Amino acid sequence: MFRPLLLLVTLLLCLALVGQDDALALARQRLQGDDAAAQIAALDTLLARGGGVSAEYYQALGNAHFARGNFGYAILNYERGLRIKPAHAGLANNLRYVRAEAGINRLEIKEFFLIRWWRISAAFLGAELAYWLAMACWWLAVGGITLWWLRRSEMEEKRRFALLPGAGFLLVLAILFFALGNSRNALLENDREAVLITEGADLRVAPGPDATLEETLHQGLRLRILDDFDGYRKVSLEDGRQGWLPEESLEVI
Repeated sequence: MFRPLLLLVTLLLCLALVGQDDALALARQRLQGDDAAAQIAALDTLLARGGGVSAEYYQALGNAHFARGNFGYAILNYERGLRIKPAHAGLANNLRYVRAEAGINRLEIKEFFLIRWWRISAAFLGAELAYWLAMACWWLAVGGITLWWLRRSEMEEKRRFALLPGAGFLLVLAILFFALGNSRNALLENDREAVLITEGADLRVAPGPDATLEETLHQGLRLRILDDFDGYRKVSLEDGRQGWLPEESLEVI
């Protein structure tokens, strides 16, 4: 009784997998062409069908949007790619170029090298591996301290004095890896930074279409979200000015 049903389910699953493979193959084929609209659609298909999100994915999507003159979406995708891979030179160069093309004169302040190394190290390890390394170092340190405590009287003097500093070093590494994992997660889960994606968005002193107009902003500006209210978001611009924008005019990085 159940055998025909099982065969039908298996057949449908096979057809679905074949359809997915065809869609992914078509998406990758379109990336080789010059049609920016087709490339954007192809990249969206890759994402929806589990093609994976990477710094290179966001670079390709940003390039396709730039080719269509969508500076806001191009900058948004470059920023998203740099979150995944902060040391990606191509993304950083593209971001600077598109900002200049969009007329955004941003003062580039060089990041302190220790902060930059920290972010690059966290991205290289990834949060999950950093947490695993933290746990491994922690238990090795606990094991070393326990061994020293139980057998300190019968140990050689050199080994006894080397064991505690070694355990202390492992504890420091555990804290370091744990902090790297936390900072990586905090960066990826940060939903308070956004990019203006619409041209001519009205920055107002209060939420609502009747509030006093402060300024009309151009797409591509990076903003910090401070508050949400009734379809509007209070934002802070890079120069410190604040105001309210319609929610649909910006996208979270």
